[in-house]
Amino acid sequence: MRRKILMGVLSLALPVGILGVTQSAAVAKAPPNPTSCTGFGAVVAFAGALTNEGVPETTKAAGGTTVTASSFTCAAGAASNSQLNIAGGKNSKNPGYSKSACTANPNNAVDCDKYVTQTWGEFAAAGGSLKKSIKSGITFTIAGTPNTFKVKGSTEVVGSPCAGDEVGFDITGQVTGTYDTKSANLLVCLGTDTRADASHGVFGGDLLTDNGGGVVSAQIDPVTSNATL
Repeated sequence: MRRKILMGVLSLALPVGILGVTQSAAVAKAPPNPTSCTGFGAVVAFAGALTNEGVPETTKAAGGTTVTASSFTCAAGAASNSQLNIAGGKNSKNPGYSKSACTANPNNAVDCDKYVTQTWGEFAAAGGSLKKSIKSGITFTIAGTPNTFKVKGSTEVVGSPCAGDEVGFDITGQVTGTYDTKSANLLVCLGTDTRADASHGVFGGDLLTDNGGGVVSAQIDPVTSNATL
């Protein structure tokens, strides 16, 4: 179950944290191929504080995930990503839902709402594969040159090559555009997080926990996250 939830969490968080999305139409001189990139540092903000029990909800669709704008560095030049909003997956079924109890007490959300949102379980339901999650690919703009990274496969990372208790993904794929390479790679690690009570911890260590009011956001570790395009 822990591994499935890891896959779900990361399938939502990782793609958006490393997107090099800009609207620049300028195309500079073709950068060297391949090029290495480091310093991804976006913040992944969830729809609400993630806890085990969640919040009663009437709809099946979970809230979205927001990734803040950030910049990073490639050997070929500077790169950046704009803020990105990604739709959520499916909410978990509410274990407390009861049609008879709701009839007797129609104003009780715990009895009447068929789903719960902001749970660790919703990520397991929404996870799937990264290849399916990002069918349109990942657009990088590096030194003014746009390229699309098409995901071909992914491997879960727990600890090394991420640091300590960090969790992440080692993502393989190919690039179309200026690079046109068939052997691209992304390593993305989720480092620290922020809980609802403003305390800070390690995202990997906080999975499945409710301590501190739930996890509201996670920081992509700019030291260990990198790409080769």
